[in-house]
Amino acid sequence: MTSLSNPIPGTAGWPQELRERGAFFDADQVLHFGDPDSERATLLTAPTLHPLTDSSLLRAAGPDAGTFLQAQLSNDIDMLDQSHAQLSTYCTAQGRMLASLVLWRDASDYLMQLPAEIAAGVHTRLQKHVLRAKLTLSDATPEMRLLGLGGPSAAAALDGLVDSPPAASLTIARSAQAAVIRLHAELFLVVVSSGHWLEAWDHLTQRARPAGTDAWRWRLIAAGIPVITAATQEQFVPQMANFEQLGAVSFAKGCYPGQEIVARAQYRGEVKRRLFRLHAPAAAPAAGQAIFQPGENAACGMVVNAAPAPGGGFDLLAVLLTSAAEARNLHLATADGPLLRLCR
Repeated sequence: MTSLSNPIPGTAGWPQELRERGAFFDADQVLHFGDPDSERATLLTAPTLHPLTDSSLLRAAGPDAGTFLQAQLSNDIDMLDQSHAQLSTYCTAQGRMLASLVLWRDASDYLMQLPAEIAAGVHTRLQKHVLRAKLTLSDATPEMRLLGLGGPSAAAALDGLVDSPPAASLTIARSAQAAVIRLHAELFLVVVSSGHWLEAWDHLTQRARPAGTDAWRWRLIAAGIPVITAATQEQFVPQMANFEQLGAVSFAKGCYPGQEIVARAQYRGEVKRRLFRLHAPAAAPAAGQAIFQPGENAACGMVVNAAPAPGGGFDLLAVLLTSAAEARNLHLATADGPLLRLCR
């Protein structure tokens, strides 16, 4: 098969194999598979399959791995088993998120999915706290391939890859070839070993259309699942981005970095900012970009994630002052910048 994409110097493995299957790349991001407009339109009508080349996996292995993660992450790691995954956050001592992640068990180990652009920094920071604990933290990205599958009838597309799709959000179905995590409704994370991913890819692309990274970001936005990236690190406590509503924060477990501040925000009602979905008819928003109200010098919010929308324009998740969201007169980048529409 002739590659349709631009070459990526110095890459090997699945980027090359994806190029052979028609992928256009920009650095580590899959832009599209030849027809981005048609791919975006498909998001509303059929399942799509997305290679998550911009994601990384961290592995925690060893007898103290669970105890260590329990003291570092916001969710209750002790509740994890082979059939369930978790959303969780990693915070500073001030309760501000350094990362949001998907966490699950791989036999006796723990795997954490997070954006590649922040993975090395999170790895380094976690490593500083290992001390005498009996565990190793490693980059598991070369061992696995991550695929996103979503859209109408996405569950049916899994037929033949696993016996049956996971039944509820954040449950896992496993086979000899793959682990499939249901993130939300018709939204799945497919985890395949690097030696077998092509079989899974070829199987799934008979049932779902390949599409790029932005299309997967739109699916997460539509599901209301925010992702912390480099542009938004240390900007929000978990509740500002609705992570406690997504089940990513335990208020019954012991201490972790920022726990007192996160708990105080929960029980004293001090969260004045929340996550909202917005639409930008024309201007392309970017993560970390400020949102303003007319006549105000101080920003009332910040873009968390954004992606082109199937019907045109851009959809985004943003953390906003709840009072500003109620007023609805919101502008991107400046007080007289492009108008944003609040979605309900």
